[in-house]
Amino acid sequence: MSLPSFALMLSLAGAPAPCGGERVVLVPFQPVALPSAEARQLEDAVRRAVESTSGLCLESRASTVAKVRDQGGRLPGCVNAACRGSQTQALGAERLVRGVALGVGGGRSVALTLVDREGQESHTFVQLSGEGLPPGMEEARAREAFGELWAARPSPRKEKGVRKAWPTVMLAAGGVALAAGVGFGLAARRSQAGLSTGNAGCTGEGEAFRSCFAGRLRQGQQQTRTANLLMGAGALLGAGGAVFFVWETP
Repeated sequence: MSLPSFALMLSLAGAPAPCGGERVVLVPFQPVALPSAEARQLEDAVRRAVESTSGLCLESRASTVAKVRDQGGRLPGCVNAACRGSQTQALGAERLVRGVALGVGGGRSVALTLVDREGQESHTFVQLSGEGLPPGMEEARAREAFGELWAARPSPRKEKGVRKAWPTVMLAAGGVALAAGVGFGLAARRSQAGLSTGNAGCTGEGEAFRSCFAGRLRQGQQQTRTANLLMGAGALLGAGGAVFFVWETP
């Protein structure tokens, strides 16, 4: 085996295996009444808990810190879903995990927030150590708390299902418009056939006959215009629904 081939094999062996789950970013925790070193310990415990959760791919801390540094060193607080969603998308993630490490009440706890790309968020609070809690169970409690948070996360498939309903709605509306257009077209044909007889079904003489005939003529013209409008709208809605259907089909 040649040296370049051997080097390529080593590089491939050292590369991380691709992950098929949702891409998740866990940003560095904010400490409150807690030294930075202890806050980092809680963050690492939560990070290990997140890594052990199935269905997700957690970005490395070094990569996340580099991205946050490029955006000014700290993610600003958000007051609306648009801001939260843009932060998640800017970090190239499907979900964003933010945390506050607290050292109050004689113990250590973490407030976690899970945010998706639409800015929807879920929250949980877990006491990791303190009075009445056995020592050495921080990571297990963090795993249980994040597991419940992850299981209750908002699903983007719901919104996708709403989007996929639009092609059906447009196709149905197009079908109704076409059917109505056909009905008005048939009515216009009947009016045209009546006019071709010379009296359009009108009786009498003089002004009464002329008024009746003119009214039947206007009615036929209106039916023709309405039929053309409905047929055009039905064709447009049907074409739009077909385009949306093809676009939404995976």
